Amino acid sequence: MKEITKVKARKTLQNITPYAPGKPIWELQDELGLSKVIKLASNENPLGPSPKALEAIVCSLSDVHRYPDSSTSNLRRVIAAKLGMAPGTIHHQQWRG
Repeated sequence: MKEITKVKARKTLQNITPYAPGKPIWELQDELGLSKVIKLASNENPLGPSPKALEAIVCSLSDVHRYPDSSTSNLRRVIAAKLGMAPGTIHHQQWRG
C-alpha cells in the first residue's frame, strides 16, 4: 500500500487567524437595543463604485450578451504588461459557484 505524505503549510500560513464572521443583524439589534441597523458585508462599499469602475461597466455594456473570455487572455495580457512579465506566466482561476 502506498504511503500518504502530509504536506504542511509554511509557518507564516499556519499562524493566520481564521476568518470570524460578523454577527447577524438581529443579534446586533438585540445586543445594542437598536431598531434599525444597516450592515455591510466585508466586500461591500458604503461609498458606491469608483468612477473608473462605472466607466469600465459602461464601456463593456455592448458586450454583456456574449460569454466572457474563459481563457482570460486579455486579463492575463494586461496584468503581464503591468508587471513586465510574459502573459504565459500569469495564471488565473475563475470561480464557478
